Amino acid sequence: MDYLELTVSVRPETAEAIADVVRRYAPNGVSIEPPFEALDEEGGVAFDTEAPLTLRAWLTTDKAGKAALAALRGDLHEREGIVMPLRARTVSDDSWKDAWKRHFPVTRIGRRIVIKPSWRTHRRRKDDVVIELDPGLAFGTGQHATTRLCLGALEEHVRPGAKVLDVGSGSGILSVAAALLGATQVDALDIDPAAVRATKGNAARNDVVVRARQGSLGEDWPFREGADGRYDVVLANISARVVKELAGPIVAALAPGGVAIVSGVIEEQEVACRDALESAIASVRLTPDPRVAAKREEGWVRLVVRLVRNGGDGAGQT
Repeated sequence: MDYLELTVSVRPETAEAIADVVRRYAPNGVSIEPPFEALDEEGGVAFDTEAPLTLRAWLTTDKAGKAALAALRGDLHEREGIVMPLRARTVSDDSWKDAWKRHFPVTRIGRRIVIKPSWRTHRRRKDDVVIELDPGLAFGTGQHATTRLCLGALEEHVRPGAKVLDVGSGSGILSVAAALLGATQVDALDIDPAAVRATKGNAARNDVVVRARQGSLGEDWPFREGADGRYDVVLANISARVVKELAGPIVAALAPGGVAIVSGVIEEQEVACRDALESAIASVRLTPDPRVAAKREEGWVRLVVRLVRNGGDGAGQT
């Protein structure tokens, strides 16, 4: 069977929003591909952070696929952030299945973390934490700035024996990283069943234990067995809208002295997300220690907050 391969070039800061539009019509997922240059054989990659990104997706060539293509063209018409318009070409069944894989290199993030796609090889260094990844249809390959920002924070904040919650787990890349860094309990939530399957598959591929469930914070708690709902690290690589909605539950899920790592926030939404987190912290009479810290990359922001009791003794209760 033949397929329609769709590509559209977008500005980096609009990639996620436009990818969400494409996903409405292309249920097999969207590949977000920043231009990169491999620097060495050990995972060194230089991303061009200024250049447009390519979004790639596939549709069937039957009547339903062509109707979806027409509807997608209409939805994308005159949207801001598109550098080159949507293009479609027919590809064979064999070529489309693996075409997207060539856009995912081995990638080193920070000092120790290496993302190795399951179809590539890597020569491991002594202290490498290697995550073997097959993203499937779920978001999270280590190429997007928000994922890299979260992985950098994980390397800094996850300690052996930590309990970690990953809200919006996507491919499971952050959950797997936390487990490989020494966390002894890793729970992952996502509202998308495809993401839950991808998280479970990537955990098994890396021989780590991650409890992945469908759901979200603020709903019926899906981890009732062996969990008190308090975590040393809560990850939320989601979106500004969801960060603002879940700021209270994110704070409530933290153990005393816990750290929340929040990303998926564009720079224009940083203040609103920071205010939501600080308001949630104040509502339980805690303070950030010393404040909500931000790091930025490619127009995206990662926020990190550690909780202490007012007065700064570090023994507060959420």
